[in-house]
Amino acid sequence: MPELTVSMPAYNTGKYIGEAIESVLRQESIDFELVVIDDGSQDNTAEVVKSFKDPRIRLINNKKNMGISYCHNVVIGESNSPFISHVDSDDLILSGAFQKMISTLKSFPNLGQVHCYYFVINEDGKMRDSIPNRRKNLVKSIKPDMDYRRELLIRGGIMNHLRTYRREVFDVVGKFNEKLKRSVDYEMALRIVDKYDIKLVPDFLYCARIHKNNTTQSLRFKEIRFWFQRLLVCRRLLKSNKIDFLKQKEYNVNRLMILGLFHALLVLTGRILVPILNRIYNAIASYFSWTEVR
Repeated sequence: MPELTVSMPAYNTGKYIGEAIESVLRQESIDFELVVIDDGSQDNTAEVVKSFKDPRIRLINNKKNMGISYCHNVVIGESNSPFISHVDSDDLILSGAFQKMISTLKSFPNLGQVHCYYFVINEDGKMRDSIPNRRKNLVKSIKPDMDYRRELLIRGGIMNHLRTYRREVFDVVGKFNEKLKRSVDYEMALRIVDKYDIKLVPDFLYCARIHKNNTTQSLRFKEIRFWFQRLLVCRRLLKSNKIDFLKQKEYNVNRLMILGLFHALLVLTGRILVPILNRIYNAIASYFSWTEVR
């Protein structure tokens, strides 16, 4: 039995999944299996997976598109490993990632989930930000000792795509909610943090690829939409009595969600203003260049 099962749901990612698989296979010092779920793809995703002859890879084909929650639940049901890690089929995992994530989980018995810092890459695999700037921004906003319950309510998106779980948590909190189309991992994180701890591994171990087919990246005003989705998720969980911490005064959903709305508006405003300021800067720079030529 491998120590780790890597779950890689895939839908029409034939252009990227080869690189994603290669980055997983390069991981050392840990015994793992890679389970790829082809979720009804209409491109060559399955063919790319089959081109790899590594015995650690297992391909499961869905006859039709079933969604990310269904795929994760299939892997949970198929796995006997004590740990499960999620890697998106268009992203890249960096050297030593699995070893560090599993080592952290083993060191803290009450940890249910760990995550890490990550780089953002474009369609061609090139980093969108400089390494120093990326490190500065993430270290400032995501801290190892943060109160995850509070931060999940206010900001929501504090964890990246590489999520590694202790397998037993799904026996305690249940599997992924297949009724949700979005905020699937967020809803699971709320259920986990109610019973377990979540911890940051403060290393850059992952590259999240942004391209035109990314669902969340294609949404306009995505910060506001994500905030509204989080509000609905929290209210449903509160109503169902599935998690207890939402009933505590310090984690009052209404109060912290209002803070979350202000945070989303600040992010949105910043993204709108930056292009405007860039245009003003370029106009001023062009004017001075023109006057100097005269």
